[in-house]
Parts: sequence; C-alpha cells; structure tokens
Amino acid sequence: MKTTKKEMFLFSGWDRSGLEEHLARMAEKGWLVEKITSYCLIYRKIEPKKLTFCVCYYPKASSFAPGPTEDQETFYEFCQHAGWVLAAEWAQLQMFYNERENPVPIETDPVMELETIHKTMKRSGLPAQMMLAALALVQGGLLISSFRRDPVEVLASSSHLVSGICWILLLVLTGTESIAYYRWRARAMKAAERGEFLPTKSRVGLQKVVLGIAGIALLYYILSVFTSGDRMMMTVMPLMFLWIGLLFVLVNAIRKGLKRKKVSTNVNRVMTIGSAFVLAYAMVGVIIFGVLYAGSHGWFAGDQGTYQYHGTVFTIYDDELPLTVEDLLDVGGADYTREWRDNASLLLAQYTARQRPRFDAADYINMPCLDYTVTLVKLPALYDMCKNALLAEYDGSDEYWRDRAYAPIDAALWGALEAYRVMDSEYGPWDIYLLCYPDRFIEFSPDWELTPEQMALVGEKLG
Repeated sequence: MKTTKKEMFLFSGWDRSGLEEHLARMAEKGWLVEKITSYCLIYRKIEPKKLTFCVCYYPKASSFAPGPTEDQETFYEFCQHAGWVLAAEWAQLQMFYNERENPVPIETDPVMELETIHKTMKRSGLPAQMMLAALALVQGGLLISSFRRDPVEVLASSSHLVSGICWILLLVLTGTESIAYYRWRARAMKAAERGEFLPTKSRVGLQKVVLGIAGIALLYYILSVFTSGDRMMMTVMPLMFLWIGLLFVLVNAIRKGLKRKKVSTNVNRVMTIGSAFVLAYAMVGVIIFGVLYAGSHGWFAGDQGTYQYHGTVFTIYDDELPLTVEDLLDVGGADYTREWRDNASLLLAQYTARQRPRFDAADYINMPCLDYTVTLVKLPALYDMCKNALLAEYDGSDEYWRDRAYAPIDAALWGALEAYRVMDSEYGPWDIYLLCYPDRFIEFSPDWELTPEQMALVGEKLG
C-alpha cells in the first residue's frame, strides 16, 4: 500500500489561504503534508480527518541555516502550547496543523501578518522572480538579435523555436506573479486597516498551462533531435539533461551536508552557490571537450566510414543527395564525401547539401565542389519575409560584402518564379544563386560556371 505521495508545488510563495485550504482537503483525503521542497510537497498516509492548517512566514529563516534560531524555537513552543503542530517547513515557509475545533489563530494582527509576508517576499520571492524575468529578457533579446541577423535560420530551428517559447512563458509567469502580488498587497493593506486579512489566491491554473506548454515544446524538441539523425546532438542532449539532474542532486547534497555540520548560514550560502557555479562550468567544459575529441576521432561517424589525413580522422559521409556533382558533370569515380543536414521546425525547414572531395583524393584541389541549401516554407505567410531575408544576405549593406549584391537573372532557365545571382562591382558575377519557387528557395553555389542545361536540371531536381 502506498504510504507517501508527492505533488508538484504550484502555489505562489505568498498564497497562505490557498495553501491552507489545499492542505486541509488533502488531510480529509488521508494525506498529511510532512515535507516541502523547492519543487514539491511530500505527504504521508493517515486516517482521513478534518484538520485546520495555518501557513506562517518567518523572514529571517533560510534553507541554508543549520537549524531553527532561538526565536524560532520559542515561536514553535508557543504554537505547540496552542495545539499547533509543525508539519513541514522550507526556509521562511512554515506549515502547522491543529486537530482542535476552532483553534486559537497563530496570527491575529492583519497589519503585522501583512508586513511579515512582505518581508519574506522581499527576501526571497520577489528577487528570484526579478532575476528570472531579467534572464528571460536577456535571452529573449539575444534571440531577437539572432532573428534580425538571420530570421530564416532562427525560424527553421526547433531549438530556437522551443527556447523562444520557454523564455516567453517564463516572462509571462514571473510578470503575472509579481503583478498579482502587488495588486493583492494594495488591497490587503486597505483590508488590514479595517482589521481584516484579505485571502490570497494563487494562479495554479496558469502555472499548469505554462508547464503543459513548456512540456509539449520540450518533448517536440527531443523528438526533433532524435529524428534528425544528428549523432552528436543525440549524444550531447541526454548528457546535458543527465548533468542538470546530477547538478541539482550534488548541490542539494552539499547544502544539506553543510547544514548537518552546523556551518553558519552565510558560509553555507556562499559555498553552495559557489559549488553550483564551479560544477556547472566544469561539467560543461568536460562535455564540450569530450564532443570535440569524439568528433576529431570519428566517434560520431556511426555506420559511416572514416579516413585519416595528416593525423586527423575525417568522416566519409555518404548521404543520399537529391542533386550531385555527378548529375551535372562527368567526374568519373572521384572520391567524394556527400553530407546532407536538415534543420526543421513547424514553420520552416532548411536542408543543406555539401559535396566535397576527400582530402586523400589524388587531385582533390582541382575537383569540383557543390553546396546548396533548400529552404522549405511551411507557412505561406512567411514566404515574402524569407525571400527578403535571403536577398538581404547580399544587398550591398554589409561592410564585408559591400561590393556584392544579388541581381535578377533569367528565371526561365531554372524553371523558377524568380532567380538572382551575386554580382561583384569589381570582379563581376559570382557563382552564387538564389532561386525562388512557389514553396521554397534554393541557395545554389557550384564552383564552376553553369550551362543552361545544368540550370534546367537544378530546377528539375530541386525546384
């Protein structure tokens, strides 16, 4: 028979009333809270009974403290004398229950109670919300900067799409929590002047919606990685998730260990936070070094072949490409590596093909190369935006490419709606093309001058 139960903690830190009512309902169902952590409530099985709960706040308490202070011990003795039993506590949050009918309230002065809640919020809740909101704004700003620089790449990336959704959700959650608290406090101060305590109310429904959307977005990202065929990401992502979980366990163990050794609150706080930073950066460094080492030794090649050139291991990609150098030129049995990469989201998809001669080929310097990217527009409303963004890559505005810009060419040769070629004001035309079709764009870059027959084949194979 199940004797314990865990429940995600979705209540606002200042929601005394909502938490008391919830704990009372759980007791009537036969579950008594016995422990609270930063993310969940833990219950133990009891005989169903009607209990009265009181949630109190002690601003000076801390999760890093070695134990209750002398004032806290005195407060606990006072509560116990009135029939209040301490059920669980986490930092400033203290949960009591009472089996008596109509027990004497622990808090009797609404003004003092309101001030205690505000001191607690200023000490932990509000700073944490502000830090998370600032983080969301910074990350959102970086994402917007990336979007302005290359909107097509951002919209075609499932990781960018999911991270953008998550940062928006975090900003919504922290913003609504802070606004809700100050709105409640303004009304509560007026009620306190009348000798009344204004009940609190969490937005549990909003938190469930936010967590649900974030969970779906994360699941979508995980599925996109494991269906992409990218062996490096399929290896790195589980390692990162594993490390995040392990980091949480290790840092929590350090904090608890220091508490058991009766280390002072400030020392514990500094050592715990410091260890979190050191462990986080150290492990990320290990993962990055491991990925670079594994990549240089061909560990991500999978069933692809490898070869060595000047002491470095290279992967022999043999992906199936919709268009190859052999389709356009007579190169015989030349040694090539053919790589196909896809990057897709619900809005756009980008497929990149690279055909390169192997470095150990006899005449690899003179062998022709081929690069092209197909951008598939899944949402028609994004078509014009994508075209303008792709044309802007060579529009003469960039300081480095200021002498190069796309110029229109005959689209009929490609079977396209529109076609462009990069023109250099000093050196003339470059073999870089942008082809526009009804639902896609093709950035095509051979390293030789194309014939009309080859242009028509490009349109037939890719357009």
